[in-house]
Amino acid sequence: MNALKWLDRAVIVGAIATVPLVVVDSRGLGTPLTTAADWLVWLVFLADLVGDYWRRAGAGQKLASFAIVVLSFPALHEVLALSRLARLARLAQLLRVAAVVPKALPVFRRTVGRRSVRYVASVSLLSVWLGGGLFYLAEPERVGSVWTGLWWAVVTATTVGYGDISPVTLPGRMVGVALMLVGIGAFATLGGSFAAFFIESGRDDRLGRIEERLGQIQESLEDLRRPGAG
Repeated sequence: MNALKWLDRAVIVGAIATVPLVVVDSRGLGTPLTTAADWLVWLVFLADLVGDYWRRAGAGQKLASFAIVVLSFPALHEVLALSRLARLARLAQLLRVAAVVPKALPVFRRTVGRRSVRYVASVSLLSVWLGGGLFYLAEPERVGSVWTGLWWAVVTATTVGYGDISPVTLPGRMVGVALMLVGIGAFATLGGSFAAFFIESGRDDRLGRIEERLGQIQESLEDLRRPGAG
């Protein structure tokens, strides 16, 4: 069981590392270090696929694990580039990042709990991280940098909507729709959780003062009931 917990943590790290690894690969800036990191992440996802059978995960989770193992295979991009399927290289990169979502969410639930504020915060940050990376991969010429993609994801997920940048291609708009469905709900839930925390804190303070006052009244009544009082 401890091994599976450490594997879950490794999957979270691998999911976060997927975006910069794919961006580096898409820009042709790979180095021996990034190649080694790519293989390490792939081995983590492969081990997690085996772990899904060990923990008897559902068919959907196994399918998500299998998909990300195939799409994150480090040599996939080179194989597509050398074949007649070179046009599918960018699509494979998009699908690789998108496949992280159904893979990472169950891991976050097992790690931090489904109803905790940490889980909602994790989903919110993950949606921005992956949404920004996907937007950059979908429209690299228009976005310019992955940081601009992350800025767009934050603006979209928080419903601020400055309008300084917006998707114009079908893949980019699909990323926008997915971010609206997942990210906006996650950030709204996160805001509600923080509001509930402060409201409950205020209630606890008031309740503490009321209990203290009732205790003082009870002590005064007991003093009055003692023989010789007043």
